[in-house]
Amino acid sequence: MSKWNYDEDRRKFDQISDEFLKGNISRREFLKRVGFLGTFSGSVSAILASCKPTTAAQPTVVATAAGVSAETKWPLTNMTTSELLEFYNKTLPFRDILPLPEGPVGDKPIVIGFSQTGFNHPWRVEMIKSAQAEVARHPNVSLVITDGNVDIQKQNNDVDDLLAQNVDAIVMSPVESAGLVPAGNKVMAAQKPLVLLDRDIPSEKTLFIGQSNITMARGVGEEMVKQLNGKGKILEITGLIGSSPAIDRQKGMMEALANAPGIEILATGDGEWIRDPAVKLMEDWLVAFPEIDAVFSHAEESSWGAQFAIARANRCGDKILHFTHDASNAGFKSVKSGLFAADGNYSPFIGDIGVRAALMSLMGQEIPNKEKYEFEGWLYRLPDLPVVTAANVDEWLGRGWGDFEPPDDPCA
Repeated sequence: MSKWNYDEDRRKFDQISDEFLKGNISRREFLKRVGFLGTFSGSVSAILASCKPTTAAQPTVVATAAGVSAETKWPLTNMTTSELLEFYNKTLPFRDILPLPEGPVGDKPIVIGFSQTGFNHPWRVEMIKSAQAEVARHPNVSLVITDGNVDIQKQNNDVDDLLAQNVDAIVMSPVESAGLVPAGNKVMAAQKPLVLLDRDIPSEKTLFIGQSNITMARGVGEEMVKQLNGKGKILEITGLIGSSPAIDRQKGMMEALANAPGIEILATGDGEWIRDPAVKLMEDWLVAFPEIDAVFSHAEESSWGAQFAIARANRCGDKILHFTHDASNAGFKSVKSGLFAADGNYSPFIGDIGVRAALMSLMGQEIPNKEKYEFEGWLYRLPDLPVVTAANVDEWLGRGWGDFEPPDDPCA
């Protein structure tokens, strides 16, 4: 593998930065020039911040240089290279999807831009952690990550900045499908690989990698039918009504119930993905319905909220079962304790697959098993991970996302 001259690149970076700080070159020209020096991407955000008015929106950029030492801590996740490699080997569930051998990829430095929806939720940070774990396996690959702040315009601007830095490929998890079409079009016009994760855009891309909320929820629903022996009275607490995951999880549940005419849905309510609305819904339902066998929730937070309401209503003795979704470590612990009967395994650990797909595209390698579908570009459909139940929870403890603890079971 050919080596790049670190000292020479460092000198060039300092020279370009000095020109920018003196006002001799524009911001776009600065980003364009330093984009060819990907090893120093970590200094870019500080230089940009020093030249912006305090009222301007600040780009949130974290970068990791290629070839970092084993004990170097990576930004955002604060994990060392050694820890990331251990995490890769012990935790990531999709290592066998589009596999790449450890070691250099090609003979030149490669910079991958990762445009994330936001850093506001641990699920999103865990996706980035999985991407960092893949990059840690390849000493000539570095990663520049941007925080979209859950804002369409901000994420579009982030992609502009990544292109101005001349990253080699872009992995993006869009905040909203239609709103990120302009960003996607710019990446494709620049003839760079564009890999989308978790949420698609209805325009051209190299590859969309997605899990199915429908089939995952159908699996949870089938487990519910099994544990209820095909009959019973249930409640449904949805995610935010109108959101695509909530629509799909409800569809999956209904597909499972199509073969179980003995199960009656007593009521459905909007849990908004969080705990408090679920508490209120469950309190009202506990008054309205003297017999409840199970609650099918779209999110773990809703299930925890429903159980709190059950305890407060002195209905713990009813042994109401909770079937839920999200695949956090805390959720798996609730399965282990018996609070949850099942947890749908919708993993954030797909960033590594996105990085591998981008690297394969850059190397001209064909991506196997990709499919044509209703949008432009290609789809890679990930297989469903197993629904986590009492029967298999020991295999999954420690392999979910997040480091927070579940609430105590008020009925225990």
